[in-house]
Amino acid sequence: MKTTIFAALLLVASTLCAEPIKVNAFIYIVDLREIDGAKQTFSGDVFVRLKWHDPQLTGEKNRVVPINSAWNPNIQLINRITVQTTLPEVLEVDASGNVIYRQRFIGQFSSSLDLHRFPFDSQTLSIDLVSLGQTSDQVQFVQDPEIGGVAKKLGITDWQLGSWKTKPISYEPIPGGRLLSGFSFEFVVKRQFYYFLVQIILPMTLILGMSWIVFWVDPNQTGPRISTSITSMLTLVAYRFLTGNFLPRLPFLTRLDIFVFGCTLLVFCSLITVIWISRLLAKQEARATSLNNRSRWLFPLLFLLMVGGCFLS
Repeated sequence: MKTTIFAALLLVASTLCAEPIKVNAFIYIVDLREIDGAKQTFSGDVFVRLKWHDPQLTGEKNRVVPINSAWNPNIQLINRITVQTTLPEVLEVDASGNVIYRQRFIGQFSSSLDLHRFPFDSQTLSIDLVSLGQTSDQVQFVQDPEIGGVAKKLGITDWQLGSWKTKPISYEPIPGGRLLSGFSFEFVVKRQFYYFLVQIILPMTLILGMSWIVFWVDPNQTGPRISTSITSMLTLVAYRFLTGNFLPRLPFLTRLDIFVFGCTLLVFCSLITVIWISRLLAKQEARATSLNNRSRWLFPLLFLLMVGGCFLS
């Protein structure tokens, strides 16, 4: 009881004091296991260490005390979804009143991903912690001299790790409420697009090429030409459903969506062209032959222009 009252008095004293309590924050990404674009989440293993000085805890020897028995920043990971802790909730205190809190968080974290350039995108993910009930006038997070970072070997294989940085943040739990003091660890990851290149983009390019072969077949073979175009169309539609498994329901088109839609449109146009050529054969054979020969080069040219607009801009 006395300890609880003492911690409350310390909190009031720190509020009235002009200088906020400085908390050194150390964040280290032990592992990343998955980044799910469809769910807007990532799974990770995060180690957090906080240090501060509490003169009221000055004693004769080093000791370990329960976290609720003394003042602490009372941190919360604001973008956590399902996270478990693995270390005991204790404070390590030395004889000078220096306090250390260590914890390891394993689970899922939310993150808003910008998927306009999917699958050639890079994303900025973050681990955001906040001191519950404490404003920046009461608690100030600063980067620990022993800088954290990200482990060199990660479990994730389809993303490449880039730069990272830390910064203090202010968090507003409710509109118009107090701005709570917080700390953010941001890191950049770039998607490895080779899977989508091999599994989606190249096969769809081959299917599209199959629809152009009809212009090299005798124009009088109307049945096989139309059947080939329809088969290409149906195959592309099946691939369109495959790409939907990687993304949430977005109000915009990604680069891959534009590519798939462009391929589908070109196959449909080639089908219409084949039907139009078959109708011209009966009355204007020379014109039909000319249109067929020009289509051999026109559609590949349109495809190259589409690819340039999708992936090179």
